[in-house]
Amino acid sequence: MEHVSHKLKNAFEGALAGGGDPATSPLYVFGPFLKMLAAAGVAAITYGDSIWLVIITIAAVSAVYRYVMRWITDGSGGSGLCEDEFGKWAVKINAAFTFVEYTLTFLVSMSALVTFLADRFPLMHAHIIGLPISTLTAISLSLMIGFLVNRGPRLASRVFGPATAGVLLLLWMMIIAAIAKTGFHLPPLTLRGFSPGYLHYTISGYVRILAVMTGIEVFANLVAAYSGTDQEKTRKAFGSLSIIMATTIVTMLIVGPAIFSLADPANVQVSVFTQAMDQLLPQPIAYFGSFVSIIVLMSACAASAQGLQHLSSGLAKRRYLPHNFGKTNRFGVADKPVWLQVLISSLSYLTIGTNEETYLGLYAVGVFVILSLTAWAVFKRLSPRAWSQLTLKRVAVLLGIIIAALLTTTATLVIFIERFLEGAWLYFILIPILFLVFTHYYTRNSRTALTIGTDPAEI
Repeated sequence: MEHVSHKLKNAFEGALAGGGDPATSPLYVFGPFLKMLAAAGVAAITYGDSIWLVIITIAAVSAVYRYVMRWITDGSGGSGLCEDEFGKWAVKINAAFTFVEYTLTFLVSMSALVTFLADRFPLMHAHIIGLPISTLTAISLSLMIGFLVNRGPRLASRVFGPATAGVLLLLWMMIIAAIAKTGFHLPPLTLRGFSPGYLHYTISGYVRILAVMTGIEVFANLVAAYSGTDQEKTRKAFGSLSIIMATTIVTMLIVGPAIFSLADPANVQVSVFTQAMDQLLPQPIAYFGSFVSIIVLMSACAASAQGLQHLSSGLAKRRYLPHNFGKTNRFGVADKPVWLQVLISSLSYLTIGTNEETYLGLYAVGVFVILSLTAWAVFKRLSPRAWSQLTLKRVAVLLGIIIAALLTTTATLVIFIERFLEGAWLYFILIPILFLVFTHYYTRNSRTALTIGTDPAEI
């Protein structure tokens, strides 16, 4: 009988399986960004400067993760690298933030999905048995996604892959339509946005729209899901990331100005992306675009669940979680972390609601912490090599890593200050709790290993 593998075979398949989150981020990041700028009356000056900062950050952080994927292939991604470079405290902090972020990815994506449904079907605002239809829809879809993801990455790729391919096609259609209808316009780089009177708004806009970087860690955690040698897995994973990030960059540069000129951020009934889509694309295609967006947001939820699966397995191997929690089922994936994520998400929809802006600010905080820690870990590992054998290429690479680390660290500080009272304070409760959980299991697993003389991963 021919061997059946549940592994991902190539970069494109990986992009479809894990790219749902970053591919969909342009669908919902422009709303909060434009609302903030419109309310402050500085959009004409700071809009383009914020977007160019994001482009630089995407390029720099992508380079950072090229090294993460090369060095860490067990699924623990940036968390594993932080442990190697900074010690056990760093992997606990990074892993704690990553655990929270994957759940917030699920929450944001599902909430954005409900928003897109409400754009086309106002009935979503109605109530059944005292609960909004949107809430019941979010819970039902969450359960379905959990079931599908726990049957292996190949099935997730087959079910959600076409939707991810569809949203990539939609974004490129938006890019072409924007050029055809509004002309070729890049975001203006005025530099006035960096003057004292406007710098605050430029940075605030930057940290809001930098949510397009969400999901990049998924590709580092998915390295273990590819077939082949470690080198082949790394190459495929970075190829997947490159496919998604290239599309994101072009979308920001071309569709971003079109959304700015066509959408009305004061219209709270319809998202700004849907407004722009309705004006750029013929009506049947625009409605099809909404359908594709809805399905691919489900893909983003699936991608976050997959990332949590591989992160949990990697952390269990490194002793920070119980072996049973990271244990794989017959489809080769850890199912317990996914059901925990679905439970937390469902309770959140019931108690907090399904407005993506409720979760997006909190989401962005953790993203920047993870990216910042990972960038500094890469810098630490590269530094001795770069300075011991100094070449122009190595200096350029190191400079790019430093830029990524400084940008993400600055964004971390800004977003913590701006969003502290809007929910960022929760991190000061959640992260210490998870830190103690990882410490407890690491101590217990290490003690057990010493007692019976075996690898904790085999316990």
